[in-house]
Amino acid sequence: MTRHARVESLKSDLGVADLVDVPAPQLDEGEVLARIERFALTTNNMTYAVYGDALGYWNLFPAEQDGYGCMPAWGFAEIIESRAADVPVGTRVFGYFPIATHLTMRPTRVTARSFVDGAAHRTGTPDVYNLYELQPRDTDPRQDSLTAIYRPLFITSYTAADYLRDRDFFDAEQFVISSASSKTAYGTAYCLADSPAPKIALTSARNSYFVNGLGLYTATREYADLTAVDATKRTVYVDLSGDPALRRRVHEHFGDQLAFDCLIGSTHADHLPEEDNSLPGPAPVFFFAALQLDAYKAEGQSRAFMQRYQRDERGFLKHVGHPERPSIELLEHAGLEDAPAVIAGFHDGSTDPSTGHVFIPGAG
Repeated sequence: MTRHARVESLKSDLGVADLVDVPAPQLDEGEVLARIERFALTTNNMTYAVYGDALGYWNLFPAEQDGYGCMPAWGFAEIIESRAADVPVGTRVFGYFPIATHLTMRPTRVTARSFVDGAAHRTGTPDVYNLYELQPRDTDPRQDSLTAIYRPLFITSYTAADYLRDRDFFDAEQFVISSASSKTAYGTAYCLADSPAPKIALTSARNSYFVNGLGLYTATREYADLTAVDATKRTVYVDLSGDPALRRRVHEHFGDQLAFDCLIGSTHADHLPEEDNSLPGPAPVFFFAALQLDAYKAEGQSRAFMQRYQRDERGFLKHVGHPERPSIELLEHAGLEDAPAVIAGFHDGSTDPSTGHVFIPGAG
C-alpha cells in the first residue's frame, strides 16, 4: 500500500518537526491527487514558518496535530488520480506543496499553462502560492532540482531588485546585504548587477569562504567587522537576516547615510519585526514578493514580466549550476525521513550553504 505522510512543524519551536502518516484521501468531484516528485528545502522555508500565522502560510496545508503547521516547499508533482475533467492523470506541475508525499487539490481557472488550487482553506493568500504551472514530462532531474531550490528564491531576489530599480536604487552608493550566504541574498546581488554601486556582503566567519567564492559581491565582511564598511557612503541595506540586533548596529553605523532598509527575509529571526521608533534613519520596509507580482498582474504586465524573468532565471541557473564551478552541491534525500534533521539545521544555522537539499518523497 502506498504510504501517505507529511512533515509537521511545531509552531512554538520551529526546530522541531515530526514525520506523521496521514490517511489516503477519498477524492470529491472536482478534486485531483498529486504525488509529489521532488521539492527543495532552504532557509526560505524557515521564513515561511516564521511568518506562518502573520501572513497565512499555515492556512495553506492544514496540519493533523494541534499546535503544528505544515511548512510549505516548492517542487514538482504528478497528478495520479483525477475527478477534474480539465486536469487528467499524468499532468505534471510545479508549485507550492507541503513537505509530504501527496496533496489533494481542487483545480480552478484551468488554462493550457496552469491552474489554481481553489480549495476553500487556500483563499486569502496571494495567487502565486496557489498557482500550479504545467510542466513537460521529460526533463533533466538535475535541472529540476536547481529549479526547485532557486526559483522561489530568485523570484524574490528579482522582484526586490525591480522594486529598488524602480526607485532609482534610492541613489545608493553601496548596497550592504546581510545573510549573504543565503540564496535569496546572492540572487539579489546578481540581479543588482546593473547598478554600479558596490555590493557588500555581511556574513558569518564560517560562511566567508563560500561567499567569497560566489563571485557576486564586491567585498565580504564578517558581522563583527560591520564598522569596517564605509559609513560616509549613501547605503541601501538589504536585510535577509531579520536580526534586530544587527539591524540596530546597521542603523547606528550608517545613520543619516542609510537611504533605505529593505527587509526581505528572516534567516536569523523567529518572528515578524516589531516597530522600533528609536532606530536612527529610515524605518525598515518589509518587502513581500507576492504583492509585487500581484501588482504586475493588476497593471497587465504579468506576461511581459514572466518573459523577462524566465530569460534572466536561465542565466542565473547557468551561473550557479555551472558544471565546472557550481555554487552548490546537490544532496538528494530519498523519502522524508531526513527532513526533520534538515529543518533543525536551518533553524539553528548549522546548515552548510554550499549544499542544496532536495527531497524525493516516493524514493524512501
